[in-house]
Amino acid sequence: MAEKKKNNKMPEWIGAYPYKKDKKRPVVIRKEGRKPLIYGRGNNLDTTPLSISTDKIGYLGEYTVPPGSYFDPPDIHPGDECYYCLEGTAHLFNPESGEVVELNPGDALLIPKGTWHVGFNFGDKNFRLLALVAPSIWSEDDMGLDVNYGKKQAFYKGE
Repeated sequence: MAEKKKNNKMPEWIGAYPYKKDKKRPVVIRKEGRKPLIYGRGNNLDTTPLSISTDKIGYLGEYTVPPGSYFDPPDIHPGDECYYCLEGTAHLFNPESGEVVELNPGDALLIPKGTWHVGFNFGDKNFRLLALVAPSIWSEDDMGLDVNYGKKQAFYKGE
């Protein structure tokens, strides 16, 4: 069996933004106080503003995909992921099952933990999602930072 490559450590902010576990208190995170993150690779790099990551919420933030782009690499999490579509149209594709769902403004989607997904933007304007992953966004195992789908990825063509 091939040994799993581990070249990244879990970022310090996971589970501790905007405060550490023992310093919990109500806090407002203003737009300018959100933590900028970068997700993706190649031509599909995107900046994602993170608002919250605690011991109970792995990630709460806004995610934007420009026209003609998609999530790269395919995504998977050890926690449930919820999307709420703020603008544009998103096509979410499961590369294992081939299932496709379309999200429009006001639509919500639940992606159960351990479900592969890729989001495509076939429209002419950004799609923006409010995204929540709980209880954890990444783990130290095969759903860690260096996500590798490991199979030939199918691409949804909108047909």
